[in-house]
Amino acid sequence: MAAVAVVVFSDFTCPFSYVTEAALRKLGGEVELAVDYRAFELFPAPAPLPLDAGMEWADPLRPLAEEAGIQLLRPGYQARTRKAHEAARHAEEHGAGAEMRAVLFDGYFREGLDIGRIDVLVELGERVGLDRTEMKVVLDIDRFSDAVLGDHEAALRSGVQETPTLGVGSGAAARVLVGAQPYAALRAAVTVAGE
Repeated sequence: MAAVAVVVFSDFTCPFSYVTEAALRKLGGEVELAVDYRAFELFPAPAPLPLDAGMEWADPLRPLAEEAGIQLLRPGYQARTRKAHEAARHAEEHGAGAEMRAVLFDGYFREGLDIGRIDVLVELGERVGLDRTEMKVVLDIDRFSDAVLGDHEAALRSGVQETPTLGVGSGAAARVLVGAQPYAALRAAVTVAGE
């Protein structure tokens, strides 16, 4: 079976995106996937950030998180994610995109880090082998800002309204999945798309 194309619109402060991306990484160990991650900021500036990150999502997501092998903790705040998406783009350019995405999610949901801060992103980048100085410069000069904004605008034009939104496959077998999906549902969608 050829690699199945999967387009993922997600945000690093979205617990549903965290669970879904972890499940996709697990699925990628079994089936060949060509995953294209796209930025979708939940609260782009100047939209106000919610005062409380809340935990109403936690109980329904726990079984999916356990299935994907991740731990969900309550973040102490909501972070802006534009720079985190830019950092992920930079990492992808250096062959560390998947690793960077994982440490961004873990940094926010397991360590409680403010992934909107450049100094934090530089530290996370170093964990996946990226050069500190280069990462800081790339984020300071907004090198990937236009790409991140372009992803968000493309999502809105396509009708994406929430994260995660996945396009699985192409042509007649393509499916759109919205929200966190059980591993079995993701695997079924990929299997159908690959046939």
